[in-house]
Amino acid sequence: MTGPLSRMPASPWLMLFAAALTTGCATPSAASAPPALRPLIEAMNQRLDIATDVARSKFYSGKPVQDTEREQQVIANAQGQATRYGLEKDDVRRFMTAQIDANKMVQYARLEHWHATQPPETPGESLTAGIRTRLDALQPVMMQKYAAFQTFRHDKACRDWVQVEIQRQTTDPIAVTALQRASDSLCLPADDR
Repeated sequence: MTGPLSRMPASPWLMLFAAALTTGCATPSAASAPPALRPLIEAMNQRLDIATDVARSKFYSGKPVQDTEREQQVIANAQGQATRYGLEKDDVRRFMTAQIDANKMVQYARLEHWHATQPPETPGESLTAGIRTRLDALQPVMMQKYAAFQTFRHDKACRDWVQVEIQRQTTDPIAVTALQRASDSLCLPADDR
């Protein structure tokens, strides 16, 4: 290029913006994802929102994040519902284990933050009577959404779809990391049928 523009130094910000634009072009669009994905990721994200309430309750009660008995109960309950949704019990176990692990990631991160900075607001409901009731009510919704996504799990674009949808759902780094953990078992290799 010749003329006055060829002599202008490129702004570092302009170069970063251009790089971001071209990187975004290489990323698959969420519009190409199957319609069943968004409601599933939304339900998973909703469960992680509730994890913040669980952490708040545990901050004030002093209860530990790890609750093996409750985790086993949640997984067993989900596996008991597997056939109702046309799902395999082992698949449901992996899916719910990922949800629980992601939930604990949020709890640990929130607790660490509150201990390092300032305490959160006092919880408005109890862990057993209120918060867990919401988690239990969300589980059949998640199972239904997970079942609706089954036919897309082997698609070669599955992981890209999931990552795009996670970024669409939240910008909170804790939630993004937790959603990535929660979605670990969503996509399967094409030869794993």
